[in-house]
Amino acid sequence: MKLIVTRPEHDVTTRYISAWAGEVITFAQQRGVEVVDLIRNKASRRELEGRIKKLFPKLVFLNGHGSADSVAGHDNEVLIKAEENHDLLEGKIVYALSCDSGKKLGQAVAEKKRAAYIGYADEFIFVADRNFLSKPLEDPNARPFMEASNQVMISILKRHDARESSTRSKNIFESHRRRLLSSQADPDSLQAAQFLWWNMRNQVCLGNVSDKI
Repeated sequence: MKLIVTRPEHDVTTRYISAWAGEVITFAQQRGVEVVDLIRNKASRRELEGRIKKLFPKLVFLNGHGSADSVAGHDNEVLIKAEENHDLLEGKIVYALSCDSGKKLGQAVAEKKRAAYIGYADEFIFVADRNFLSKPLEDPNARPFMEASNQVMISILKRHDARESSTRSKNIFESHRRRLLSSQADPDSLQAAQFLWWNMRNQVCLGNVSDKI
């Protein structure tokens, strides 16, 4: 079993999501999965296309900025784009932690029938504390968002199908949201709860949703 992960690190957002993706990598390796970690400048279109064609991974975990029809890598280089190279994802289970790509790119991948695509149909929003910008894994404000997001890949690696993995992720978003809503005197907690709800609402699971490893 092979997993390809893209981890760009060129701004605050990509540093955070890539740092937290490291926890998925560790979990996968503990379960005997071969991980190809395309980090920093290796999160390029050339590297990703080459590794997919050579290794035929079952799982692809994309981290980076996105648009309705694409997901980007390091320095915002477009890695996967609908109608250009999305067919590379045929037969795979894909999770894209990327804004908006669940709109057109996810739909294009889903049309391949043999692929499952989990992503977001709008912006993915998380909260960060400026005091932890150099150590994202210790940021208590970001933790609820990243734990819920990571649950997609963790559940897939536990052999749940794509639909169930998305549902488990949404359940964790909801659990953290309810906890933060209990802090009604804290306006920051209320805003974070709204963002958790937003991510949960906009996470989509498309295509071969019963696929699993």
